[in-house]
Amino acid sequence: MNETSHRPRMRLAGMLGEAWRDLITGTSHACALAVGLACLIVLLAGADWLTISGIQKQTDEYVASGGSTWILEYPNHIDGAACDRLTSLDGVEAAGAVRQSENKLVFAALPSTSVPLYEITPGATEVFMLSTTGTQWKNGTPHESGSVSQNREGVLLSSEAAKPFQAQSGQSLALKDGRSLDVVDVFDWPDDGRKSGFSYAALTPIPADSSATFSQCWVRAWPQTKNLESLLRLASDGTANATAAERPQIYKLNTAKGSELDSTVLFVSRLTAYVPWIALAAALALGFIATRTRKLEMASALHCGVPKTVLLTQIMLETITWSIAGILLASPLLAWVWLDDNTAEAAALTDTLLRVPIAAVLGVLLGAFLGVSLTRESHLLKYFKNR
Repeated sequence: MNETSHRPRMRLAGMLGEAWRDLITGTSHACALAVGLACLIVLLAGADWLTISGIQKQTDEYVASGGSTWILEYPNHIDGAACDRLTSLDGVEAAGAVRQSENKLVFAALPSTSVPLYEITPGATEVFMLSTTGTQWKNGTPHESGSVSQNREGVLLSSEAAKPFQAQSGQSLALKDGRSLDVVDVFDWPDDGRKSGFSYAALTPIPADSSATFSQCWVRAWPQTKNLESLLRLASDGTANATAAERPQIYKLNTAKGSELDSTVLFVSRLTAYVPWIALAAALALGFIATRTRKLEMASALHCGVPKTVLLTQIMLETITWSIAGILLASPLLAWVWLDDNTAEAAALTDTLLRVPIAAVLGVLLGAFLGVSLTRESHLLKYFKNR
């Protein structure tokens, strides 16, 4: 009875000992296989990462250029408060109303030059401060100065208007009429195809519930909100059009990088979306070949009375060991992706890339399983002749 109870324990100890010896003596070629698996993971995961990074960059440039900013132009028919409330819609990052003032700013230092003045609602402040900001995948949070400037009195100057004075946030500039002007912030307005008129301008925030109506409602949204064009019309005051010339017009701030961009479709339809399946197939072949090269050794073990289940467990343990080593060798790529982004998107990107090593491990295990399963003790002589 005691001899029978000790047999499984002895068999387990012998199996573990044999697996350990195969690993440390190089019989299983664990180092070479680990390096090969690591190269496979880095190659496939790296290709997918480069493709996704390209989609991120394309999306970031599209949003930063104003491709996702909509404008409802309806002179003297825009409700400022209603326009600001559009930020409650899903995907809308900022929204605000704009109208051009009859007054212009004339600085004491440049008395012969006037700066066009626009009146904007507090929500529009954020729209302009985010005018050259992308999707926030790398920055993490929206432009903070826009949020701060909504609570301060003064004007926002375009970078071109601020350049002659080297004006910065918090600075005061003297006007020709003797007054002083506080600069709340400076916004960029590059010449990249976007709506003109704001590259040399000053913006002064006024209450959104002003009795006077506005001419435009600007909405920056990403991801694109469904039916946003229809929802934009909620910002109008509801009065009927007097003439055809006064009908509302809806257009995008900038279409230089395309009128539409669906990054979700680009992500789903990317060629490298299938790299986990490629990793599974390639790793399966690697595991199968690595195991079948030892068919003479395995057939000899079976001939000596080693149960196939014990042999299978031993080979699987060896395979798990070198496959984990391969993942560890490839892990710096995944760690770098995580640390480089440092945002919520980094977690999603890393989760996507993790499918490659997971598929690779499953592949080598399946390949090893098939390799052992196809090994027959009866083929020992054949294996010996073909060695």
